[in-house]
Amino acid sequence: GSVGTPLGGMGGPSLGGPNPGSSLGAPNPNGSNTTPGGGADGAALSGDYGLLGLLSVIRMSDPDKNTLSLGSDLTSLGLNLNSSESLYNNFASPWADKPTTREPQYQLPMCYYMQPPALKTGHLSKFQLETLFHIFYALPRDVLQAYSAQELYARQWRYHVELKLWFRRSDEPSPNPQFVYFDTNSWERRLFQGPISNITSGLLHEDQVKVKFGS
Repeated sequence: GSVGTPLGGMGGPSLGGPNPGSSLGAPNPNGSNTTPGGGADGAALSGDYGLLGLLSVIRMSDPDKNTLSLGSDLTSLGLNLNSSESLYNNFASPWADKPTTREPQYQLPMCYYMQPPALKTGHLSKFQLETLFHIFYALPRDVLQAYSAQELYARQWRYHVELKLWFRRSDEPSPNPQFVYFDTNSWERRLFQGPISNITSGLLHEDQVKVKFGS
């Protein structure tokens, strides 16, 4: 029996059922589901993209197919494959008449020759808060990280050792003390919602942050 009802209910051939007037779906005595015209198995053998189509490539009768399938001989482009040096130093492109030079011809803008002013620790007091946090997190084990932490402490921020976050008492009036922390994921200040006791016990003292030089 057929699967489903006739398409559109117009009395046509039903889904999955053989159509007496068409050779599609009819069993092939050879055991393959091909049509008399070739079908899938016939296309795998004949045609430009079938197995028989490889004969023209193997026989190298079509120069366009040879270039597409086999590529070009690099030695015909003037490349010495036996050279111990890198090929990219002399090879510009397949369409170039002359070999390339080792140093490309360009003119460097004058702004690249200007030396940026050295960053001084006195400049940190003029930076925005987000810039100080960027210096602290982007320059680990650098002296500027220590100076940025010192400037953050001067702005009443405190660093929590276990949470690895910066906290500050909120300026909003509230009956209970509240803390604001700097969220490194969103890069903004947010109100801390956890217990306050977990914050005060892990904050570094200001003396531990000051930059000290050995005598």
